[in-house]
Amino acid sequence: MFESLKKNIQSVQDGITAGLQRLSVGEKSATTPTESNVNLAAGEDLLQMYQTQWATMHHMAEQNAKLAQDIDTAITTLTHECENQHGQMAEIHSLLAHLPNIMAQLHSMLATIGSLRGLFEEVEGGLLALEDLEEDLALQEKTLDLRLSLALSREKHNHRLNALRTELSVTHQAKMVALEQHQETQRKEREQVFSEQFTEDLKNYKERGVVTRRISSSEDEQGLKLEEVDLEQDTSELDQFLNDPA
Repeated sequence: MFESLKKNIQSVQDGITAGLQRLSVGEKSATTPTESNVNLAAGEDLLQMYQTQWATMHHMAEQNAKLAQDIDTAITTLTHECENQHGQMAEIHSLLAHLPNIMAQLHSMLATIGSLRGLFEEVEGGLLALEDLEEDLALQEKTLDLRLSLALSREKHNHRLNALRTELSVTHQAKMVALEQHQETQRKEREQVFSEQFTEDLKNYKERGVVTRRISSSEDEQGLKLEEVDLEQDTSELDQFLNDPA
């Protein structure tokens, strides 16, 4: 664009120069060498017009150059922007070319997310089951502790009961021994009393011929039993009395 503008300006300059040269040559050929016939003011207006046009064209050329520089800057900026946009479009085109792969990967990710959701639900169900199992284990452990405590209490109670039974058995045996000793003492005392009474009755019988003492009703009421009478006493006096001829 600048080259064509420079060429146009150069062609205008060449045209002006050629016109001035032709004008100068024509004037020289039309006049004679005599100075009286030379018109020095010939072509002044034309030259003034060309000079004015040249100045105007030079000023316009400077303005055009400045505008061309501004346009060149704008075109350069626009070029860079177009290049950037072209790069962005190429990148977008590349991304669009990879769009099917991206969509396929997206569908694969969605399927993976669906499977992960199923796994999460299974894990959640497993965690709930684990919590229930933990509660059951805690309940079983508590039950075992209670059973152990009950077994220990029962064992302790049985130990105390056995100790009490042993103590009561020892006490009972001691009381039974004391009772047997007391009964044995009473039996011996009664045997002694009966023996003394029999001896006294036998003496009275020998002296008087009759037995004056009788067993009182109170003794009958006491219920003297045959097995309570000890016959294993000394019967020598009875035998002597029965064998006495008098």
